[in-house]
Amino acid sequence: MGGTATGVPQLYKLVLEAKSKEKPGTKVTAKAVGVSDLARHRRKYNADYSVVVGPDFPTTQKEKSALAQMIKDDRDKNPGKGITLIRIEDMAKLVRIVHPKTANLKKLKELFEQCSIPEESAQWINNLSAEKTEKPPYKELLDAIYSEQKDMPRQAIGYDNVVTCLRKDYNLTLDKTEVIELCKALSKMAPGYVFARKSTVELNQRPDKVLQAISSITGQCAEEDNKKSKTT
Repeated sequence: MGGTATGVPQLYKLVLEAKSKEKPGTKVTAKAVGVSDLARHRRKYNADYSVVVGPDFPTTQKEKSALAQMIKDDRDKNPGKGITLIRIEDMAKLVRIVHPKTANLKKLKELFEQCSIPEESAQWINNLSAEKTEKPPYKELLDAIYSEQKDMPRQAIGYDNVVTCLRKDYNLTLDKTEVIELCKALSKMAPGYVFARKSTVELNQRPDKVLQAISSITGQCAEEDNKKSKTT
């Protein structure tokens, strides 16, 4: 992340740790979470946040639980730092929706700043899922890439070419950074169809086929989320 207009850095670093249990349906204990160990790892890697993913955690009493109190104490003693617990199912949902919701690094930082216990993380992720976002111009972007590939079949398509094509042929003005981020999102939602490299982008399927694949995947994810919400 670049700095602000006034020169304030926005970058941040986090340490991601996973906790598991041999017996399904059991919770990761406060001892296994190890708040002091998490803080030590955070210092070792000069990170701002420690994110712990596990099947479940002993925080049913929410802010009154011992684990929640330990995490709160860590935040109080280390301003600007934090520990965030996330259940596996909630992390999976976040991974599915982060690109359709165009949740960038700045947006995700709110999760680590605001959430400590898994109940808070789940609510933040559910709120993100419910947000109404402006639909990105994926169709125009795919059409522009496809058009450039047809016009220049012997060379890789640079992002600058796509920016120019969008402006001239689709009356759509996006800067290069926006185009790159959108191409990366497409490559995540349609792997094997779209390849977003460092300086070039490649499309290995017609735009309508890519959009169909994305629609199918997002539809399946939405159906899974609806089933889970009805059973909880």
